[in-house]
Amino acid sequence: MDFNDQDSEMQPEKRNTFLTVLCILTFVGSGWAIMTAATSYFTAEATAKVFNQTFKKNPADSAAKVDTVSNQVRKNSTSHQIGFKVGKSMKKMMTVDNIHKKAIGDLIAGLCTLGGAILMWFQRKKGFYLYIVGVAIGIAVPFYLYGNDLVSIGISSFGAFFGLLFIALYAVNLKSLYK
Repeated sequence: MDFNDQDSEMQPEKRNTFLTVLCILTFVGSGWAIMTAATSYFTAEATAKVFNQTFKKNPADSAAKVDTVSNQVRKNSTSHQIGFKVGKSMKKMMTVDNIHKKAIGDLIAGLCTLGGAILMWFQRKKGFYLYIVGVAIGIAVPFYLYGNDLVSIGISSFGAFFGLLFIALYAVNLKSLYK
């Protein structure tokens, strides 16, 4: 028996192309999320200052600014109430403390999804579960910080859609992942 034959039998299968593409897309997306979270954290004071100068400190003023964007909002009392709630939620979100907390949560989520993708790149099944944890953190952070309101749902929906889509796509590749 040749030693080369034994070595090839002990090595795991080559990573499939679909898993490779998913991992590369996750590297890019998670890297972007990590950079955005870091930028958000370090620019929180300036962001909060600009927001407060633009929308004042009164949620009613925020709603009025939202109303002026579209004349339709003033014509429909339900839309006006939604505009008021969005303005109030935005005021709650745009504090230095909340921007810092959201950035830290996004950073942790990004690191988990990146770590999961790296492990799956090396065909480790643990990476799949780490990726799920990262997606769950990304979905949960806005609800934890801002409560169950329209803005939290909006922020979480985007991440949830792509996160759950990628979880399903990675799940298709579970058979090619090892311990």
